[in-house]
Amino acid sequence: MAGIEPKMLSTMRVYDILFKYSDEKHPMTQADIIDKLESEYGITLDRKAVARKLSALKEIGHEIQQTRKGCYLKQRLFEDSELHLLIDMVRGNPIISPRHANDLIEKLSSLSNAYFKPRISVTQTMGAEKKGDNPALFLNVDLIYEAISTGKQIKYDYNLYGSDKKLHKSSEQIVSPYQLFFHMQGYYLMAYSELKEHISFHRIERITNLQIVDKAITPINKIKGYEKGLPQNFYTAARPYMFSDRPERIELLINDDKYPINQLVEWFGKDITIKKSDEHPGHYEVSLIASPNAMKLWALQYADHVVIKGPPELADSVIESLDYAINHYEDEY
Repeated sequence: MAGIEPKMLSTMRVYDILFKYSDEKHPMTQADIIDKLESEYGITLDRKAVARKLSALKEIGHEIQQTRKGCYLKQRLFEDSELHLLIDMVRGNPIISPRHANDLIEKLSSLSNAYFKPRISVTQTMGAEKKGDNPALFLNVDLIYEAISTGKQIKYDYNLYGSDKKLHKSSEQIVSPYQLFFHMQGYYLMAYSELKEHISFHRIERITNLQIVDKAITPINKIKGYEKGLPQNFYTAARPYMFSDRPERIELLINDDKYPINQLVEWFGKDITIKKSDEHPGHYEVSLIASPNAMKLWALQYADHVVIKGPPELADSVIESLDYAINHYEDEY
């Protein structure tokens, strides 16, 4: 057994060398491999031994391409383009602190070879002032997934930004966690509060002092509106601002302009009905299921393009907000 271990180790070191230093543009000769084994691992092999190691690696399923200029590891877990995409997502994610982002980028970079790393600087990093600053982010994620898998409730402080641009405790939550998901550049926990008797969506990076409570969760099918279980994507397209109100049918009138239609699809997804209006030439009639609170904010944002036709109470609420804003502007100017 003692003699087998060094042989297995040297075989893996040959693989490590190919993984780190070879690709289609950088094939390695047996002499190159011998030099790297000696300089990096202090292992001395001759050409025949290296050839046997390469054959053994092929036999156990590693795709090693042989060319006239040498050989290289052809198959990898991730293509470089896939790693670039993942790295860009980490760099641009506002909830990950600069320190954690750098750690993740280093780990992702290690999944390619030595020629990959210098190229990651091409992507502009999001400014540190826009990045998250919760040091417990990854611990919170671990604890939430543990609670979900064991069917336990969790307790935590939920924080909101104050005028000093820092997070401050807003409330204490004891909830049944169901799912973590990304939506519109936010990382959310979907959970049920027995105290408030509704589903809430909380930003993970605003959660502190999280701990698992020794109390079973409320099953999702015991909650009104979720009797059939967790809906696919839990209507996230219908509530882009992640309000907790129940989505309902909303009717809109939008002017004949590509911009508002494009923004509507960007915010609320493609599960909408759009048709040209006979009653209002140059406009579209739109019908969709959405959070009324989310639609109110969206309609106010695009008030010069959009009119809410129903439900009437939502239209009245938008009108009230517009009147309130106009009065404030008139008072100031």
